Amino acid sequence: MSYLTRELKPYFEKSFMPLIDAISKAKVHPNFLTVFGLFLVAVGSYFLYLKAHLLSFVFLLLGALCDALDGAIARKTKQNSPFGAFLDSLTDRFSDALPFIAIALSSQDKVLPFLSLLALIFSFGVSYARARAEGLGFELKVGFFERTERWIVLLAGVLLQQIFLALIILAVGSFLTLIQRVYTFMKLSQGG
Repeated sequence: MSYLTRELKPYFEKSFMPLIDAISKAKVHPNFLTVFGLFLVAVGSYFLYLKAHLLSFVFLLLGALCDALDGAIARKTKQNSPFGAFLDSLTDRFSDALPFIAIALSSQDKVLPFLSLLALIFSFGVSYARARAEGLGFELKVGFFERTERWIVLLAGVLLQQIFLALIILAVGSFLTLIQRVYTFMKLSQGG
C-alpha cells in the first residue's frame, strides 16, 4: 500500500461517511457500485476520446469515487466477499485501461498513443506483480506510485488538459514502481 493511500484512506472514508451511510441505508449492493463505477469510467473515457475534457473529468471522477466507496460500503454492511473482491480487482483493470485506450485512439500523432499504451502496460505490470506474488504466497504491498496515485495524475491531466505530461508521469512512475516490486519480490523470494 502506498504512503498516500495508507495515510489518506482513513480521512477519506471518514469525510465520506455521510455518503457511505446514505448508500448503505438505500441498500445499494457494493457489487452494483463496483460495476456502476466501471460504467461511469467508460462514459468518461468516451468523452476523453472526444476530447471533451471537463465532461470526461466529471465522469472519471465519479467512477473513481464509486470504486473508492464500494469496499467501505461492503465492510459497513458486512457484504464483503471473495467474489466482491474478485469483481473489484477485475473491474479495476478495465477502469485502468479504458482512459489510456481512449487517449491512444483519439490522437493523430504517434507519440501520444505510444506513451498512453506504455503507461497502460506499466500500470498493469504494477498490479500484476502484486497479484502474482500473492498467488505465490507472498505479500507485496510496496510501491510509491500505485493505483491511487495513477488516478490522481490522470484526473489532474484531464482536468488541466495536460494529457502528454500526465502520460509521461504515469509511464515513468509505473515503471519505477514495477521495478521496485520486482526487486522487493526477488529479495522476499530469496529469503533476504
